[in-house]
Amino acid sequence: MLISAMIYSAFQNRTSFKEMVLDQLIEPKIISHMSVRKNRFGPNEQEIQITDPAEIERIMNSFSEVKLRKTSNVDYRSEEYEVWLQGRNGPTFAVYFFSPDHVRIHNGSSNHKRYRKEYKIVNDFDRRVIENLFK
Repeated sequence: MLISAMIYSAFQNRTSFKEMVLDQLIEPKIISHMSVRKNRFGPNEQEIQITDPAEIERIMNSFSEVKLRKTSNVDYRSEEYEVWLQGRNGPTFAVYFFSPDHVRIHNGSSNHKRYRKEYKIVNDFDRRVIENLFK
């Protein structure tokens, strides 16, 4: 009984970008607009808009394999990136990147509790795909 509870708990604490975002889109391969902010509300805030389908696809491909685990230990002191994703149909998503490997995902059409949690990225993810947009 204890082992099955531990397995269930471990399973409930894991998810992925695909599960939380891509699987929720009506047209999963179509993001029509992406807005990326660096250091929101900070003195050095920057924002860019991305509408080029090839650039959006490149960024989404880097996100698509991200695996996540719920966490409560997030370091908010580093640069923050906020990525808004708008599909042609369906919900709008915001992905907040804190520290090198922590995120929070917001679904504009869902109040599910998993969208009110912070997650640690538990596999290889090259955050430079976002950082390099501002160089």
